Amino acid sequence: MILGMLALTLTTATAASATARVDAVAITSARAVRASGELGDEVWQTAAPVDAFVQREPHDAGEPSQRTEFRVAYDATTLFVKVRAYDTEPDKIVTYLTRRDLDSPCDWIHILIDSYHDHRTAYEFAVNPSGVKMDRYWFNDNSLDDSWDAVWDVSVSRDREGWTAEFRIPFSQLRFNPSAASTFGFAVSRQIGRMNETSTWPLLSRGANGYVSSFGELGGLSMTASPKKLEIVPYALTNLTKQPTGGNPLVKGSAPDGAIGLDMKYALTSGLTLTTTVNPDFGQVEADPAVVNLSAFETYFNERRPFFVEGSGNFNFNLDCNDGACSGMFYSRRVGRPPQGADNLPSGDNIYTDVPSQTKILGAAKLTGRVGQYSIGVMEAVSEKAQARVQNGSVLSTQPVEPLTSYSVGRVRREFSNQSAIGFMLTGTKRRTRDSFGDVLPTSATTGGIDWDLRFKTRYSLRGYWAGSTVRGDAAAIDELQENSRHYFQRPDLKGATLDTARTSLSGDAAMIAISKIGGQYVHFNSNVGFKSPGFDINDVGFLRRADTRNIGNWIQFRSDHPNRWFRSRMINFNEYAGWNSDGDRLYSGGNINAHAVFTSNWSTGGGYNINGLNFDDRATRGGPGVYMEGGRGVWYYLNSDNRRVVSLEYFGSWFVDSRGSTSRDFNPEFTIRPVPALMLTTGLRFGRNVADSQWVGEVTDSANHYVFGHLDQTTVAFTERFNYTLTRNLSIQLYAQPFVSAGDYSAFKQIANARSIDYAQRYTPYVYDLVANDDPNFNVKSFRTTNVLRWEYKPGSTLFVVWQQARENDAVPGGFRFGRDVHGIFGVAPKNVFLVKLAYWLNY
Repeated sequence: MILGMLALTLTTATAASATARVDAVAITSARAVRASGELGDEVWQTAAPVDAFVQREPHDAGEPSQRTEFRVAYDATTLFVKVRAYDTEPDKIVTYLTRRDLDSPCDWIHILIDSYHDHRTAYEFAVNPSGVKMDRYWFNDNSLDDSWDAVWDVSVSRDREGWTAEFRIPFSQLRFNPSAASTFGFAVSRQIGRMNETSTWPLLSRGANGYVSSFGELGGLSMTASPKKLEIVPYALTNLTKQPTGGNPLVKGSAPDGAIGLDMKYALTSGLTLTTTVNPDFGQVEADPAVVNLSAFETYFNERRPFFVEGSGNFNFNLDCNDGACSGMFYSRRVGRPPQGADNLPSGDNIYTDVPSQTKILGAAKLTGRVGQYSIGVMEAVSEKAQARVQNGSVLSTQPVEPLTSYSVGRVRREFSNQSAIGFMLTGTKRRTRDSFGDVLPTSATTGGIDWDLRFKTRYSLRGYWAGSTVRGDAAAIDELQENSRHYFQRPDLKGATLDTARTSLSGDAAMIAISKIGGQYVHFNSNVGFKSPGFDINDVGFLRRADTRNIGNWIQFRSDHPNRWFRSRMINFNEYAGWNSDGDRLYSGGNINAHAVFTSNWSTGGGYNINGLNFDDRATRGGPGVYMEGGRGVWYYLNSDNRRVVSLEYFGSWFVDSRGSTSRDFNPEFTIRPVPALMLTTGLRFGRNVADSQWVGEVTDSANHYVFGHLDQTTVAFTERFNYTLTRNLSIQLYAQPFVSAGDYSAFKQIANARSIDYAQRYTPYVYDLVANDDPNFNVKSFRTTNVLRWEYKPGSTLFVVWQQARENDAVPGGFRFGRDVHGIFGVAPKNVFLVKLAYWLNY
């Protein structure tokens, strides 16, 4: 096929060899010249090679140990990049055959394209010597979305001089403004596995404030025609559920089912993409890990569903972050959540119910991308009214457990050339609550906020946000909202807010401001202050553990990324933090010191020491009076071996003790075994021992209210097993299994005597807790969850999934923890099995 091609040459002379690194660092632009003919050797020979690579790691701005060069050409539909990775020891090239998008410690070539040339966003395409593909999306200059998937292809080859990759990237997968003279941001990165070395063109320095903003330029691209704009992926699936009925006549022991649906992407403009899904199914998604939550707060689970994960960076408005894990105004798992009205179903003898495990998503659409200097994210999703079936004697009926609900999210950020940004976000939730939901759920919820990240003197940042919320509904629904764990307005010792049972709305706000040093190589710091008012609530479509806080935090880090004889990098951090409620009660205070090092052997280790002071827990009695809790001290530590070896180890441990002898210990070793390049086995153990002298039990009411605590002895053991086998780069098998046991016994019951006494002995008095008249707090949770997936990408963008999932649950309490008995108890109950086949086909117009 005869094509019109463009081959790329440097606008300045390319260095003939990888010498004179100072000159190489200065070469950061390339320009296109025309060529014609088929895409063969003659085209690549007319394109001048670019080989001015610079080491990024371990020696920032150092000379690479191996030579790398690339050439670029394109036609009307596709960008072609050929990278030659020379190697003086080609037999030592490291590679693994894994499923797509799974990073591995081997050789890689990465192509990075800032096609919109905004110095903020980029598309990344990568391949290893086995032909395993990986693609990612960069946003906000330094943030990464590794769930982004594009339809593209690449071929690889090896010879006596190293290895070569030829990328074929359709312009339809990029977003840009077509013109007769276009310029892309552009970079190429090479990883050498055996040396753990990364080199880039141009230099993408680890000391730079930004990543995408460090790219070079690819100029002279003449593209006046628009690429294909429409992608459609229809799917069809069939599944079979086999499960125990437990004597429930409403539950079928064998339930076949099927569905069809559609995913679509359409490029509305050069910078905006509309993504929609109709009747989505996420049966191939791995199950959540089992947990036992003894706190007053909701457990946070990461999003795994592809539609909501991909492009999620456009909707980030974070309010709370802890060691990089953040939550905020949009928590996509609210869409399609478990029905919230299940607890209101009738119960008793001869009453049977059948409740759907999730609300069904009828459809969702999102608009993401850029308009000039603005990044845009808009999403709308609708979940159907969920019905539970109820059989009372011979009478069969249905009862709604979740109303028809719409979720709306809008996010806009204005971005500036110095990497500053100002944005706002608006969310809305509306429910059709006329079907018996007025006393359970609010009718509507609205949240909005503005945030900013102002950069100055190239390496400093002033960040912050303000957010407000309003929730509306019937008085009964708002009363329930006021009394949940985020607020507890019914607390008898609360002064900053009052419970109003006639209220039909609840409003509040939150704010934070922080100053940080983000640039430079040796010292970084952050100081912040913030608050959340008692009435602030975002949980209809966001995630908030609690309102009513005032907090401060300070952090400083000293680090060096300059390798020496022993270390590749090392750092030490100092932290100080404290928080109060609106009444001035100190909820927490403490400090931490931690240090980390990566050795030249590629082993790494680190650990920290924490000390926390006496704190006031205003959620301890689940709506009763707050209680002082003992402070304590603890350590945590980890050790990671060289993950390039056949067998590698990751180990994490922690230990905490308070002044009354309560202790918490965790041991988490994980081994990864790669006996052959196509097979990876991972086995992990989580062992935890928690001894708490004042664990909440419950409230007992007779002639008085008794807030009862107990001495808890809890043991948790979980094994996490993964088996990944890749037959070809497009055909893989993934197996995941987790048996889980957590058992807890209570003793030495006590009740509050003087909740605000500093003296522990005066804070509680003994209490005789009747296990017959009251709920037995002892527990023994046993579960087994497995998800097993065969994935075949039979043509680019088109996939076949074959899935088997199994779940076993056994909550019988035989007393105490006995490993053998309890593990046997997991498999002594009948399982629920789901078998699923899903076929999707990609079309491009």
